[in-house]
This record gives sequence, structure tokens and C-alpha cells, in this order.
Amino acid sequence: MMVWGLVRRWALTICLTTMAPQHALAHGGEDHGDEDKAALTLPAEGQSRRAYASSELFELVLVAPEASENNASLQIYLDYYADNSPVKDAVIELSSSAFSGTAKMLQPGLYQLDVKTLPATSHAIALTIEAGDDIDLLNTKLDLTPHSTTVEHQHSWTEYSTQYVIGVGVLLVGLLLWRLSRQRKTAGKTPGKKMGAAV
Repeated sequence: MMVWGLVRRWALTICLTTMAPQHALAHGGEDHGDEDKAALTLPAEGQSRRAYASSELFELVLVAPEASENNASLQIYLDYYADNSPVKDAVIELSSSAFSGTAKMLQPGLYQLDVKTLPATSHAIALTIEAGDDIDLLNTKLDLTPHSTTVEHQHSWTEYSTQYVIGVGVLLVGLLLWRLSRQRKTAGKTPGKKMGAAV
């Protein structure tokens, strides 16, 4: 009976020690099952709400207002392409399917167009720029579409090795129990044979 008690304790110890690392891996900040693939939708504020355009005359950066802002404004930063100096007193006309208008200068190189909340989609924008004798037409695209990224669960080699150790441990325990069971049966039959021989 003492041997069987030791075997049971030893088997329980193996199961606990081999299963503990797997449990830690499965819940170390990771989700399993239906949550193995968690889709995360990045908010529009987290993106670069900017559009760029350039030509031989001008280069500009268009910055969209935050999605939560109503009746906000587009900011246009306009420079000369040759020397990056800010363009003063330019007339900038913007046209797209969602808005249109003429931007007003806040300071040399910085212009503004008041708009309503922009739809979360991609906007093709045409800009006509007049600055003194220089006239140019630029096209750009302002992408405000929320992007989704999928984070998939990565299985490390330690997780598979832990499962392998568990399998080997269970197999060894089963073999040991089977062998002890056969030894008990053999030991139970031996006295009977000896007693029969003695009679």
C-alpha cells in the first residue's frame, strides 16, 4: 500500500509540474479559442490624417481635422518647391466629392479651409494654386478610412515542448502502473503455487 501511495503522489507531481508551464503560456497575456484572432480597428485619430502633393513649383501638406471635430478646418501648408520658402498671398481652391472652397491664408505658408465632418473614406482632392504669376494644378488623396489589423496568436516552441513532456509523462506513469499491476498479480499467484506443491 505504501508503494501505491508513492506512485500516486509521483504521478500527481508529474502532471502538475508539466501542466503548469502550459497554463502560464496559455494565459500570459494571450487569448485562446475564439479569441485567438482579435481584430483591432485603429481609430482615424491614430492615423496620419495628411495628404501630400508637389510639382516643379509648389509642395504642400494637407492636414485633416480630427474625426470628432464638427465644423473644423483643413490646414494647408504651402511652400515653393525650389527653396522650401513659405508661399504668401496664394489663392488655393480645393475640390472633392465631400467639400470644395477657397482656402484663406492665416500666415505665409499656412492656409485654412473650413469644412464639416469628413466621411471616413478616401477623398480625391484637386487643388488649383495661384501665387503671383505662378499657377499650378495639384492632385492628392486624403485617406481617412479606418484600417483593421489582425493580431494572431503565435505558438512558441516551448508550448509544443510542454505538450510533448506532458504526453511522455502520462505514458511513463501508465507503463509504471501497468508493470506494478502485473507484479502484484504475479505476487498473488506465487504463494498459492508454493502451498499446492507443499501439500
